[in-house]
Amino acid sequence: MSKNIIDEIDSILYPVQMFDLLLPDVHSKEIHEEISKKLNIKYLSNSLHTEVKYVRGIIFGPYFRIFISLPVQIKQEVKNVHFLIDTGSPTTFICEEVYESFKVTMLDSSVYRVHINNIPILAQLPPINSHFTDVNLLGTEFLKIFDAKLTMDFENEYVFLSFSSFNITTQNEFNSFNITTQNGEQKFFQLKYILGGIVGFGLFCLSLFFILKKKLH
Repeated sequence: MSKNIIDEIDSILYPVQMFDLLLPDVHSKEIHEEISKKLNIKYLSNSLHTEVKYVRGIIFGPYFRIFISLPVQIKQEVKNVHFLIDTGSPTTFICEEVYESFKVTMLDSSVYRVHINNIPILAQLPPINSHFTDVNLLGTEFLKIFDAKLTMDFENEYVFLSFSSFNITTQNEFNSFNITTQNGEQKFFQLKYILGGIVGFGLFCLSLFFILKKKLH
């Protein structure tokens, strides 16, 4: 591979620790208060679900930030975590405040394995010198790999996010159940039809026997 091609790839696939995003309007305070209120979900509260089919998000602030909330699981604990969807970042970042709420201490590594909406993923810590150290970013790689569908309605200021992979799995299970049920019902009715025929034929023979017996006497 030529040096020019390598340089071109390096210029595109820059190190994660070099990524930055200016967010003068969004910090931990806004996420805990205004954004949680608009989402109607308390930030870092315990979640009853590890996976959801779809979520409704919001368009927030003067810069029209897109926020959604998804269940995040670490070990056996699941919490509601608010994410800023950033189409300029392929990488997903989870801030230190989230790990602290799970009582997880980040030591030397800036990468941690978590489940976002029941999907295992390696999440990065925001770079220490970045401008979004207390914000979580949901990257496009996550959305692409798991066939997410993102709809944005700027007129009504809401966002709709669904996961096709989840729906397909659920639909397959549903279809499998229906096929099994239909096959079972079909076999039941076939057996019922056969038994009915045997009983009918037996009654016919019995009736014929009594008629012949009566004529003989």
